[in-house]
Amino acid sequence: MKRLNRRTIIKAIAAAPAFVGLSALLSKAKATNGSKFEVWFIRHGESEINVLPQQSDLPLDEGVTYPLTVKGIQQVKDLALSIKDIDVSAIFTSIRLRTVQTADAISFEKNIELQLAPPLVEVNFGTTASQQQIFQILADWLLNGLYDVKVPGGESYNEQRERFIPFVTQTIEKYSSTPQVLIFVAHGAILATMLPLLFKNVSGQFSLANILPNTGIVKGKLLHGHLFCTDWNGQKPH
Repeated sequence: MKRLNRRTIIKAIAAAPAFVGLSALLSKAKATNGSKFEVWFIRHGESEINVLPQQSDLPLDEGVTYPLTVKGIQQVKDLALSIKDIDVSAIFTSIRLRTVQTADAISFEKNIELQLAPPLVEVNFGTTASQQQIFQILADWLLNGLYDVKVPGGESYNEQRERFIPFVTQTIEKYSSTPQVLIFVAHGAILATMLPLLFKNVSGQFSLANILPNTGIVKGKLLHGHLFCTDWNGQKPH
C-alpha cells in the first residue's frame, strides 16, 4: 500500500476527481423552510487515544479503553456551557467512553437524558493500521471512490454506511417536527466519511481537508427533504 501523510493528502485534493455524495433524501422529515429544527454533529473531547504515541499496537478501541484527558474534560465542560441557551430535543452518542463522557456533559447542562447509539461508533481500522495507512484509506474512500478498501480486521466505507446512515436518517425523521436542535456525538473519522453522504452541499474533499477538532461541531438544516450543512466548525462547506 502506498503511504501518504496528511500534508500529502491535503495537497492532492485540488487535483482529485469530484466526490459524488449520496445525499440522503429524508422523505418523511417534517421540517420546512424557516423551521428552527437543526441537526448538530459533535466530535468528542480530547481523549487518551488522541495523545498516545503513534503506533500500530494500541489496545483495541472498545468499551472504556480511551477516556477523556484532563484537557478533554475541560473542553466538554466549555462545550456544554457554550450551548446552555440552545434548545435541544435529544442527544444521541456513540457508546465509546470518550463520546459518552462528552455527551454526558451536555446532558447534565441541558437536563436531557442521553441515548446510546452503537451505529455512531468510530470507524474500525483494525489493530495494526499505522497512522499513514489510515490516512491512505480515508483518501481512497473520499477522493478515489474505493469504497470496499479496508485493513485486515477493519471495516470498509460501505460497511460504515450500512450502520450509520439508516440510523441517523431515521432519527432525523423522527425529530424533524420539533423546532429544536438534535445532537449526535461521535468521532472524527466516522464523521469525516459519512457526513458527505448526509449533507447535499459537502464534498469528500472538503470533509477530508477539514477533519473536526475535538469538540468541533457541524450544523445542518433540512430543506426540501435534503440536509444542508450551514456551518462546519466555523467554515462554510463546499
